[in-house]
Amino acid sequence: MLDLKSIWALQKPSKDELIIKTRIDVLPQFKCFAATNHLTGNHLYLMELSNHTIIPEFKNSSFKGVRIDILDLNDRKELNIYLLDTELKDIFTLFVENIIEEILNIPTESEAVTVTSNVIQKWKKLFDKLNTQGLTLEQQKGLLGELLFLNELIDNNINPDYLLNCWTGPDYEDKDFTLGATCFEIKLTTSKLPRVKITSERQLENSNIENLFLNNYISETLKENGISLNSIVDIIREKISNNTATLKFFNEKLESANYYDEDRDNYNSQYAVKSRFLYVVNDSFPKLTKDNLPQGVYNTSYYIENSAIEDFKVDCDVIINELKNE
Repeated sequence: MLDLKSIWALQKPSKDELIIKTRIDVLPQFKCFAATNHLTGNHLYLMELSNHTIIPEFKNSSFKGVRIDILDLNDRKELNIYLLDTELKDIFTLFVENIIEEILNIPTESEAVTVTSNVIQKWKKLFDKLNTQGLTLEQQKGLLGELLFLNELIDNNINPDYLLNCWTGPDYEDKDFTLGATCFEIKLTTSKLPRVKITSERQLENSNIENLFLNNYISETLKENGISLNSIVDIIREKISNNTATLKFFNEKLESANYYDEDRDNYNSQYAVKSRFLYVVNDSFPKLTKDNLPQGVYNTSYYIENSAIEDFKVDCDVIINELKNE
């Protein structure tokens, strides 16, 4: 009997592999894997497909707590079902087990993918009924900060399609924005204490990055006349509304970040940005990374006092102008 929980539990972090995967032996006719992203701890179900396999409509779609992609690799494609919300781990396990059960006796890839698509549509309805409250307040502030930055870059006449491809935060990459050789980690803080919270040792890792900046919006909560998550979404949608494909791409990115319009009633908290600082994260910047943590310690979170990074401030306008000229 297949026990996905046990398979995932045995997949330990590796320095050599980002994705740890175990082949699902009950499906010998296909190359299917239970996998774990060891940086995020999130679980995946992978199915390798030949390049000629017909892919149904679920390509590059997502729903609450789950993202579904078809990855185009050199010699094959890969169906990638990724758990975004770890609180849904148990139901995700049942979901994947149902997929496996339904394709046990299917002989061909094309048939298996079609059956998988039908199972996905069935479970999508169930997932969408869960987590009806949407994003937590901290998640809202994180997304609001990223959208403020995205909106600023759009206002500086950088191509929105390019920016949406560079916005990697919703895809659970290490950095929120990756624009060529330059990366940005975005923070929006409302605490009265002068500090920035870093949620993992990966966020300020700069060993393989040419330029890394930490952007901090210092804000306060308002009862009215401020900016909310909903309002910044509407502002950006209006700015790109003349391009249907771009607007669709933006909405897909929002769903990848677990923002759904049916949850808008929960996203009316309002803020005012009092100040904004941009810091260059170099080797001297005070930070924790995987290289300076004790062995066996990972998924750390910590605070940096603003006074400790005062000397790392850079001019925001200069950096953005450099981006425009690349």
